[in-house]
Amino acid sequence: MLHEILLSLSGHPSPLFESPANQKTESPSNPAVNTSAFPLLSPPEAELLKSVAHLAELHRATRKHASRIASSHESTICRAVATAIVSTHLARFQHKILEVEDRILKQDASIVGAYNIVPLAGIVAEFDEWTRRMEWFWDLANYMLPTGPSDKSRGKDSSRFLSASLIDKLRQEAQTGYPDIEAVALDLSKVAETAWLRQLSTWVLYGKLPTHGSEDFFISLMRDDDGAVGYVTDSRMLPKFVSSRTASSILFIGRSLDQIRSRGSMVEAPNAPALSEHELLAIHLQHLSGLQVPLTSAALSEAISDIRLSLSRNMLQQLLPLPKILQILSLMQEFFLLGRGEFSVALIENSDDQIQSRQRNPKQNKPGRGVHGMLIKEAEVSTVLAKTWAALTALIDDEEMTDENLDLARNLVSLSMSKPTATRPPTPGRAREAADALPKLSNVAFNDLLLSVPTTLTLDISPPLDLFLTQSEVDIYSSINAYLLAIRRAHLRLTALWRESNLRREHPTPYGPPTSNKPFGQNMLRTRRERSNARTVKMRKVWATCGAAVFLLSEFGAYFEGEIVQESWKHFRKWIVGGDTEHSIHQGDLDGLASRQSNGSLRNEANSFQAQSRNRSSSAHTTQPAEQEPSVPHDPEVLAKAHRLFLSCLSHSILLTDMPYTHALRSLLTHVDALVAFLRRLRAIQANLDLEADAGVVDDALANHAADERDVLLELDRSRKRVDADLRGLVARLRELDRERVGWGTFGNVGSVEAVDGSSAAFEPWRGGGVDRLLMKLDFGSGVEGQDEDEEDALLPV
Repeated sequence: MLHEILLSLSGHPSPLFESPANQKTESPSNPAVNTSAFPLLSPPEAELLKSVAHLAELHRATRKHASRIASSHESTICRAVATAIVSTHLARFQHKILEVEDRILKQDASIVGAYNIVPLAGIVAEFDEWTRRMEWFWDLANYMLPTGPSDKSRGKDSSRFLSASLIDKLRQEAQTGYPDIEAVALDLSKVAETAWLRQLSTWVLYGKLPTHGSEDFFISLMRDDDGAVGYVTDSRMLPKFVSSRTASSILFIGRSLDQIRSRGSMVEAPNAPALSEHELLAIHLQHLSGLQVPLTSAALSEAISDIRLSLSRNMLQQLLPLPKILQILSLMQEFFLLGRGEFSVALIENSDDQIQSRQRNPKQNKPGRGVHGMLIKEAEVSTVLAKTWAALTALIDDEEMTDENLDLARNLVSLSMSKPTATRPPTPGRAREAADALPKLSNVAFNDLLLSVPTTLTLDISPPLDLFLTQSEVDIYSSINAYLLAIRRAHLRLTALWRESNLRREHPTPYGPPTSNKPFGQNMLRTRRERSNARTVKMRKVWATCGAAVFLLSEFGAYFEGEIVQESWKHFRKWIVGGDTEHSIHQGDLDGLASRQSNGSLRNEANSFQAQSRNRSSSAHTTQPAEQEPSVPHDPEVLAKAHRLFLSCLSHSILLTDMPYTHALRSLLTHVDALVAFLRRLRAIQANLDLEADAGVVDDALANHAADERDVLLELDRSRKRVDADLRGLVARLRELDRERVGWGTFGNVGSVEAVDGSSAAFEPWRGGGVDRLLMKLDFGSGVEGQDEDEEDALLPV
């Protein structure tokens, strides 16, 4: 019987035990002792054999299941752990069986008693410590490849994150109070992390995804609809000891190596790197080989930082130099953040001209749907941008003959129609947000106000620029551009109403002598004067509302563009170039730009708007922290992190992340468009009425202009009340934001981006005044708040 016990423990079937007849799963059962074949067994001996049967069944099921995992599992980390269980720990159990058998054969007194009797309790005691360990092995194997129905319900998608969760589970199991379980958990944890480190080394050293097991690696290859290839990270597939900043550095290193490999050798460059790629590979390999498993977060972060800095100093300074990064950032500031005012004015004017040209051709529009029923085509959207470039080119001074930023923008910047699902501003999602993560913007879209269809201003990101600028960041720029452009457009459309002669003054001019001295002329003057006075009384509330809206939009533009965007950009650029160098470069750019564009009428209109912004923002007394000049240039990843922090803080400061505010602003902009449309419709109707009454000219015999005037006046009054309500709601939300953001400043409670090696100063975003600075300029008169809505004129600023 001793022979049968040892054979059953080794995994062989034994007549001592019989499994349940209805067993259909691979889970270890509780086989019963075959008392019919061994009738001399006493009840205590049968109970002792049950523990042996349970251990034997666990050994058999664990070995079989772990062997299947080691041969067929899709995760290389799970296969490595399963192989270690079979080849190391179950092999130790087999060795224990042989050791017990050897002691029995040698009649060792520690296990063999008098008269060569081997107590059954002694055999069970020899393997008692392995029962808990074998149950733990089975649970771990079942975790890697579920067998039970409840475990299989986890789904196929959860298996993608199995490798990271397995490493975390082994680390957690090592914290148990059982020394034997702690020892095997640490051993298997070393095996799993070594396998993960091999995957990591392929990416960090060569810039390639792992050949085997890439499904459970946290970096994957992604292709967009245009066929462009990029790499993305999934933090759910990261072990917990890898921080989000370390993961970002790992992604940056691999992408950089991929860019270097795709561009070929760089030894022919004018500023060749000090070390070759093979020498750098040996240095980077030393950093990784110096890591000890189990890995610690600090050690891994330090090794990755050393590799990143080595790569940046020897390769990336030539692949992505600082002047090129500054040029792209200047382009984004001028054209996406409306730093070049004539671009936004020209784009708005050409867009309005395009819409008016479509309105003059009613055959191309859907009946009954107005502007939003226009079937704008992609070619027409591109034409709007082409005309804008032509208008900007015409403003260049003949002495300059060229504008580098404008030429670069014409090649990289495009205006295109957005997909129906893309009208919502993008919000990049991450499982674990970092301090430099991109902001979560409001889902209110502003990109459908420029034309009758959603349009997006985008930038073509080509290698190696994608190492610094990602598509998600360009999408944030596009959302900010649409937001600022919508405010600028509404302001320009309202101010243009003051140039409408028929609305603001008596047009044409009254009769003069000798006609005015005759009875006919006097009667005509009296009639026209009464008509003009009646129209003025009816339009008084409308013009008061328009004036209040113009004031609010102008202050918004001055605050967002003249103070927030401009000052934060100057602060960010100063941190990049450092010290006094920034002042000389920035001032030279401004002087050159002013000399090139000093003679344009379009430029004059844009300058008047920006001069107003600068005058208002010059009164701001903001305290800036002392800057430290960097001793060495920032490496590209530090610049990229600082740039993401800059975008996040900028989005927060211009209130683009607040849902109620953006809803209120969008409602105001929509109702302003309706108010302007009704005013222009009223102008056309009154012009026809005046022509008919004064000259007897009837343009359309079937038209009833008097009835049309009454209907338009009614709708105009309703539109005015909606704009008044929007103005109040917008200011009320600003006051709520002022109370909510007490102590947060302009950018809120944000962190900073520090250089890993301490060679450069940390980037902290610009901190100016809060929303209270804007509210001080939007302090409307309190005398009209208590009046009835029908009696008050409008919201007039004090």
